[in-house]
Amino acid sequence: MTEYKECKTCGRQLKDIRSIKRGYGPVCYEKHLKALADEEFRKNQINIYDVMEGER
Repeated sequence: MTEYKECKTCGRQLKDIRSIKRGYGPVCYEKHLKALADEEFRKNQINIYDVMEGER
């Protein structure tokens, strides 16, 4: 498993073993998870035109 010395997002030195293993400090990791969830949410959205096309 890769171990990181610096946060992949902000570049700060990582000190906690969990942070070192995942490559993100605690604050950046929360932001990273939120961004992934937001991306997944947007990917699953449909708009009114998609709905209307299905009715034809």
